[in-house]
Amino acid sequence: MKALLGFVLSIGLVGSAYASTSPSNESVEKMLQVMKIDEQILGGFEAMLPIVNQLAQRMELNSSETEQLKDIYRDWFNNDLDQELIKQQVVDLYAETFTEQDIQNMIQFYQTPTGQKTIEKAPELAKMGAQFGMVEAQKKQQQLMEKLTPFLEKHQIN
Repeated sequence: MKALLGFVLSIGLVGSAYASTSPSNESVEKMLQVMKIDEQILGGFEAMLPIVNQLAQRMELNSSETEQLKDIYRDWFNNDLDQELIKQQVVDLYAETFTEQDIQNMIQFYQTPTGQKTIEKAPELAKMGAQFGMVEAQKKQQQLMEKLTPFLEKHQIN
């Protein structure tokens, strides 16, 4: 009986310790607000536009047609994507990944001048990083095709 009581109490203590380290949605939402999540999401979209430019080049579109294509993507981003759902998924992801103390530390960091500079520069850095990756991928496209061709032939994909 004492062993059972000890076991039940230890589960209760572990459970309450876990609960106290899991961040609240409010804490995560505050952190995302400090991080300017709306601007970050928009920055992620803007980082995708060079891919749209490449698509336009492959389609041999003129500048007016390229802008029309970008407008289609912008309309899709602004009107069709459920950005509130995306934000809630980000809240859930952070809540599952970090403790309350981690979230509080991030809030403190992002409120500093360095944290604000990080937030400000992150979209452009992500865009530049994506461009580096695209340039390298284009340079190595022939090697990819050499590796893909046997697979495509084996599976009779033209």
